[in-house]
Formats: sequence, C-alpha cells, structure tokens
Amino acid sequence: MQKKPNQPARPPMQKASGTISKPAAPAQMQRAPAPPPKPMITAVERQQLKEQRRTAPPTLMKGMPVAPVSAAPAANEALQAETGRFNALQGQIMLTSINDDLEDIEGAINALPANVENLRARGYVFKNYLEKKVETLATQWRDLRPRVQSAIRTQSQSLQTDATSVQNTLNRGALAGAALTSLESKVSAATRNLQGMYDTLDDNVNQTQQQVDDISWTLQQAEQASFGFLATEAPVEAVPANWKKPDDKDGVDGVLFLTDQRLIFEQKEEVATKKVLFITTEKQKLQSLQWEVPVAQIEQAAGSKKGLMGKDDYLTLTCGSAAPFRTAEIHLKGETGEAWQGFVGRVKSGEVAKERTVPIDAKAAEAVANAPTKCPTCGATITQTILRGQAEITCEFCGSKIRL
Repeated sequence: MQKKPNQPARPPMQKASGTISKPAAPAQMQRAPAPPPKPMITAVERQQLKEQRRTAPPTLMKGMPVAPVSAAPAANEALQAETGRFNALQGQIMLTSINDDLEDIEGAINALPANVENLRARGYVFKNYLEKKVETLATQWRDLRPRVQSAIRTQSQSLQTDATSVQNTLNRGALAGAALTSLESKVSAATRNLQGMYDTLDDNVNQTQQQVDDISWTLQQAEQASFGFLATEAPVEAVPANWKKPDDKDGVDGVLFLTDQRLIFEQKEEVATKKVLFITTEKQKLQSLQWEVPVAQIEQAAGSKKGLMGKDDYLTLTCGSAAPFRTAEIHLKGETGEAWQGFVGRVKSGEVAKERTVPIDAKAAEAVANAPTKCPTCGATITQTILRGQAEITCEFCGSKIRL
C-alpha cells in the first residue's frame, strides 16, 4: 500500500480478549525471531514535525546579542519594532531549522535498513524493491548532505555579515529600515533555497517510511488474527474497514486483509453490552472471521467516493456464484478505494507475485495444478476454487472430503 505522507495514521487496534486462541502462523511467518526495528517515528509524525519547524513562530536564540532599546517608548516605537523584528530573525539567521531537517533525514535513512529487515524476518515477502530503494536513498544522501552543509556555511556567513551591520545600526539607536527588510528577504530566500536542495529526497524517504509503517501494521494485524492463514499464503495488505453488512445499519468494524490468494474480513471491535440513559456502561470486545473470498472468485473490485462531500472511501466487490455473497460494500478507513481496487487487481492478475522475495513453494503449486476436476465419490465437477496450501476440499454435492 502506498499512503501519502500527509495521510492520517491508521487507528490503533487491539486483539480481542476472551477464548480466542491464536492459530498457527503461516510458513512464511514461522521464522527466527525478528530483529527489533530501530526506534523511529512514523512517516506521518515526521511530516508533522517538519511542518511544525517551518510554520512555528521565530524564537530568540540564547546567547545572541540583542539590540538595546531606549527608555523613551513614544519616541522610539519604530526602533522597538525593528529591534523585535531583528531579534526574531536570530534563529533563522543561524539556519537552525535547516540543520534540524538534516538530522531528521539522517536518522530516518539510518533506521530504514533495520526496519525493512524486521519486516522480512516477520514474514513479509512482497515489495522486493524496498531494499533497493533504501540503498539508493542512502547513496543519494551521502552525496547530497555535504553539498547542503557547504551551502549552509556559505549562506550563514553571508547572513551573519548583513546581520552584524543591521545590529550595529540598531545599537546606535538608529533605524535600519531597508537594510533590515533586505535581511529578512535574504533569510527567507536562503531558507527556501536550502530546503529545495533536499526536499525531494526527504519526500522519497518519507514515502518509503510510510510503506514500512503500512507493512508493519499489516503484519501486526495478521499476527493477531483470530483465523489461520494457509501454509503458503502470505499477507499483502490490510486496512481498518467497516463492512456494510446487510440488515445492520452500523455495519461491522474490523480489518480487511488481502493475501496473495484471498480477501478476508475480520470483525475487530468493541460493542456496547449495557447502556444507562443512552450512555454505554459496559463493552465487549469482538474478534472473529466474518467472511473470506478467493481472489479468483472476485469478478470486480471497484473503488469509489461516497458520503458527505465524497470524503469516504469505499470498495465494492462483485463475486462469482461460488463466493459467500454476490456483492459486498466496504468502507475503508485510511486508504482509498482506488488503491484497493489496484491491490486486488494486481493479486488477481499475478502481478504482485513478481514482487516476491521468496519463491512460491513448488510442491504446493504443483498440488493445485494436479488437483482433481471431478469428485472421486459422486463424479460431480468441482467448481470451487482450490487454493495453494489447502490439504483437502469438500465436495459441495456429496460432502465427501477430497485430499489434494
């Protein structure tokens, strides 16, 4: 999945308590313990901090000389105003926000390799381009950072020279006028020019970190799932969602999973069990598999916008006769219906398989290819979709178990 850097983070979810026992994990997820990821803020948090640095009001830097102001406020009102403007420039003249940006980018790039390795160790086998992206970002940063730092020194020296001239004027009790206005313009221009040197790379870092965040969330939900995955099945995407269950006006909150073989919806929510005067006093956590559909049985997955001003994202499914339903409508919370239309399409077409880091188990694939087409007991044609990793299927006509 590919969220935009400014997109709100997915809401946290917890595994329901009670009698649910965690099923055996799929083969891809039964590996050695994953190395812990390096501490790192999320892509959304990084973007928010970056915006805060760029929009925060200027503050006076400690240790910077402050121009004195005469004790006659009426006569020196203009001088006081210019002194305030000059003092507010001190941090910007030092280009502290630029240096903060550089340190943030450095930390993010250094953390990415370990975080991607953690995802692989936990069993994520898709997006095989991640390692190359991380390596390319690190290479680009090694080349770019010295050039940015050199530009910072050059700009800072030039700004300091102009600032000293303005400060000397103000210290004499004279108005700096045009010189102060020119300094403010130069500070703004220098900041914009320096940011322009690294913003594109920073956007790519954040986009890559967003992918890592999304995959980590998907794996967390898979690891907490109340249902089992097939032996060779691998999760591709997951998103918080509300299934518009027929005859249920509120729908069912939970998680929509997409694996390389199935689309699955799991209920995962708290529901009110007791109310007093319309106020909920008791809740119960519910977590259970609601439905699953082989991707091969999905005839169409269409994304759309609905609701007030078209701000809600939906995915509408149309399925074949062997699926548990003909149509289903799902309200996605955190990703677009268009994106999920693409995800389902890539799995259905086999495109996502090209992004695997681990090849599909040959024996499991061969078992599907050699699966019987007729029931050996009643002779009926088998119409159900046979999934890789299934050990047996049930004949829908006579109920016989057919080993694969």
